[in-house]
Amino acid sequence: MHNFNITGLEPAAKELKSASSYAVLAPLDNFVVEFALHAINQNCANDIYIVSQDVESFFESSFSAAINTAYKRSKVHPFSLSSETQHYSIERINKGIIKEIGAYKKLKNALVFIHFNTELLSAATEASTKKIMNDYSEFAKKTGVTLLFLLSGPEVTHYRFLIRQLNKSFDGLIFVDNDSATRVLEYDYWHHTTGVFADMQFQLSLEDNQFLVQEGTVNDLKVFNGSHFPDEDDVWLVQSAVPIGTKLPTHYYTAKDNNELFDKGPKLKAATLVFAVTRYTDLALLGKQCFELRKSCGRWLKLVVQNVDGVIRHQDECLFLTLGVNLILYSFSEPSRLLSQIQSIQGFQFSRPLPSSVEHVLKYTENTFSKGYLPFDEFTRQVEVHSDSAVNLGVSGVLVKLELLPRIEPIHPLHLFHIKREGDVFSLADNTVYLYLHACRENDVNNAIKHLFKLQTSDFFVQQNVISDHFHIQQECKQLRRLYSGKQVTDYSKQLIENDSYKFEPGVSKGITESLDTPEFTNDARPDAVSFVMRLKA
Repeated sequence: MHNFNITGLEPAAKELKSASSYAVLAPLDNFVVEFALHAINQNCANDIYIVSQDVESFFESSFSAAINTAYKRSKVHPFSLSSETQHYSIERINKGIIKEIGAYKKLKNALVFIHFNTELLSAATEASTKKIMNDYSEFAKKTGVTLLFLLSGPEVTHYRFLIRQLNKSFDGLIFVDNDSATRVLEYDYWHHTTGVFADMQFQLSLEDNQFLVQEGTVNDLKVFNGSHFPDEDDVWLVQSAVPIGTKLPTHYYTAKDNNELFDKGPKLKAATLVFAVTRYTDLALLGKQCFELRKSCGRWLKLVVQNVDGVIRHQDECLFLTLGVNLILYSFSEPSRLLSQIQSIQGFQFSRPLPSSVEHVLKYTENTFSKGYLPFDEFTRQVEVHSDSAVNLGVSGVLVKLELLPRIEPIHPLHLFHIKREGDVFSLADNTVYLYLHACRENDVNNAIKHLFKLQTSDFFVQQNVISDHFHIQQECKQLRRLYSGKQVTDYSKQLIENDSYKFEPGVSKGITESLDTPEFTNDARPDAVSFVMRLKA
């Protein structure tokens, strides 16, 4: 009998029976692959069969040690769907897979992974999809294999509802998602040797390339009525969060600054705390304070961030929400709107999973420090890293494809890209410039390009395509690497070496460090000035 090798997971939730089929769904390929690899144990004595459009991902993950060991022992049989099969109907592909694996002898107790993305099933009707699922279930029962049907893609939620209806065919359904930089397992239903359980969740953390269940799963959260707390109607806010002279209603109290408000937090249970962010606010410190309050005071405490100067960027917003903040406000000039928005969250508890630590979240921001031009292969791999970091932080990201006009030398438009933000990278292959914009929403793409490309894009590029879904971004990178594998792609790094505006400079200039305690960063010294003597003519 197989089982999931995840420390802390309940024995019934680990269990994978022979002659059974299970469905594992996730929005991204790596989510479903990484979880499936935990079904392979180091001492696995049974054969493993893998069918996937991207079978290499099973062997290249940081979780692939067990499967690589089994492969060396000739226990793994991988099958990759060729490019020709992309034109076949899903029904034909399905029959071919069952026929191919069924030709092997001694299938009993073998572990079988069938990995599709939702695009492959998109042309099939609902009735046809149900028949495909039933065919795999019958195949598992007939041969005695343990079959995991892995499905990933942007439309996976639709198939989740569909497979719920097939609970007589499938023995279990798991949805793997990422929330607040934490992997979450959602068991819709699960058959095991002692019965069936349904609607359970487990929050996972990562340690030594191995998933383990965090203490206090999502299901352990107790639900109370917020009205049981005497301070539920109390609102504490920093003075600068509202205009000077604003008359506040009853139960509203003020604090001098964010630090004073933070000190009052541990004494409260269900009150609302409104922090203010100006251009002088240390966002990292405020994020750590919000996380500490959320951890120590529980989920009924309301944490609100009032953006006074409009200096919170998209990635900062996502970091605050990941670290336990309920709401981020911008209506500084309208106190009445601030009051109504605060009222809208009173009586509710914070429901998102919390990461294990602030450092666990911040490590994803460190992955986005590279910027500017990159050689093409390095570019595709870096974009996957940036995209994965964006998913963990809940940040948007876009991949822009700019096709050059005929007879345009590629080096000229490349010189015109002046990248200033960490995480923004670009490269070129076959007269197409690939530009990844980290922490950028799809509707902000044109404005972002205007800031980093000095001339009109229409003067150099014939068309512009934008990919905004992280699943499609990662799929595009994998396909590009396969397409250009073994081919010569020109590297423009040396030609662009003088265009050093994209290089990351972690150091702080002397002029700034000399006056960090002043409201504005100024320096009266002029190191480049040369004094000279002036004399009047007689």
